[in-house]
Amino acid sequence: MLKNYLKIAWRNLLKKKAYSFINIFGLGLGMTCCFLIFMYVQDELSVDSYHEKKDRIYRLTHGTLPSKEQPENAGTNPFWVWHNAPVGPALKSYFPEIDKVVQFSGSSDILLTDGESSYQENGVFFMDSTAFEVFSWKVVRGDPKTALTAPYSMVMTESTAKRYFGNEDPIGKILQGSDSPGRSDAGNYTVTAVIEDIPANSHFKFNMLLSLSTFRQYWPEVFDSWGYVDFYTYFLVNENFNLASFSQKLPDFLAARQDNPLYTVDVEPMKDFYLRTDADRQPGETGSLSNIYVFSVIGIFILVIAMINFMNLSTARSMERAREVGIRKSVGADRKHLIFQFLGESIIIVFFAMLASIVMLSVALPLMNSLTGKELGLGSFVNWQTVPAMIGVLLVIGLLAGSYPAFVLSGFRPVQILKGISVANNTGISLRKGLVIFQFSLSIILIAGTFIVYTQMNHLLDKERRR
Repeated sequence: MLKNYLKIAWRNLLKKKAYSFINIFGLGLGMTCCFLIFMYVQDELSVDSYHEKKDRIYRLTHGTLPSKEQPENAGTNPFWVWHNAPVGPALKSYFPEIDKVVQFSGSSDILLTDGESSYQENGVFFMDSTAFEVFSWKVVRGDPKTALTAPYSMVMTESTAKRYFGNEDPIGKILQGSDSPGRSDAGNYTVTAVIEDIPANSHFKFNMLLSLSTFRQYWPEVFDSWGYVDFYTYFLVNENFNLASFSQKLPDFLAARQDNPLYTVDVEPMKDFYLRTDADRQPGETGSLSNIYVFSVIGIFILVIAMINFMNLSTARSMERAREVGIRKSVGADRKHLIFQFLGESIIIVFFAMLASIVMLSVALPLMNSLTGKELGLGSFVNWQTVPAMIGVLLVIGLLAGSYPAFVLSGFRPVQILKGISVANNTGISLRKGLVIFQFSLSIILIAGTFIVYTQMNHLLDKERRR
């Protein structure tokens, strides 16, 4: 029986080639747009998810308070991710629930020389030796426990090491830092470790890490200064950590170290670093949770519009097959079998549309990556988590699109259909009118929403350029 249904479905696809192409291509294009948006949203939501201890990683934020020396701060209370150096050890000693503290400071760029060539390197941080105990950066060469301990130690990513040393073993190689007097990145650096390239879905990225003890060699006084703000302070908490209780104790912690309070502190969990933070002076890029919601709605609208278009074509096509239904029922076909046949044909068309969508995805991904600056790939999209969702989409679209011919036409009496199908036509016309109205309404909302988001983004970019 199943073989017969598949044979009839295939014959109908070949018999109406133009109809089949429009249905498969149109639905496949809608799926492609929806999947591209879903891949972008999935990537945004997965930022920092590769860290094994992500649920226990927090960072400190620094909020300025108004003062006589800085009256411009009155009523603003801006928050920075930047902080001072002494706050890290003070946190560790004051709060027993903190296991590890890692601090780092950014360097815009440094000049490196290998004796023959000079390189202007960016993406460099002075990093605490506890970094590999907090973050899940995989060390492929060297010892993570000692890699950033000694002054003038340097850790490279694999791609950076290859850029400098080719296929040679970089461990023990020396690079000369900036020779400008007074710069904290001057000196001879020894490569002590190589790590895998930082995943693209990370809230901050780097090419090199220099030991924070090197920074201390040049400016030891800043590590005792509560007024010098140039450090990021992250910390790892134990399993019994309670954020609400910890936040309540922060004012007392700060009051014991400020006779005349000039700033406040707060904490952010790692899940908020990228999408939910309002703090300035970020170590890397940040995303927008509101954009995630907007893109998700747009993706759903596009898929719904494609589904409605497919349903309209299926409904119109079903009118031509009403007489086929009448003849088949007159020779003994059961309604249940007709329902299975129509739904099966619809699901088969959706299956071909999904295959076409995967082909379109592979073609469109390079353009999508160039537009978003991401590294999206089919391998990260098609996995054990998304395949069930794709199968669910396939079944839902197939069942909805095939519902009219399956449940309405199969219910008519053979005599009624063979004498005339005016009832079926009227029902089909009313359904198509309703679907078209709904489809155009969604299209208008989608176009208007896209225009509003576009103008708002241009407005924000103009404000940033004027500052």
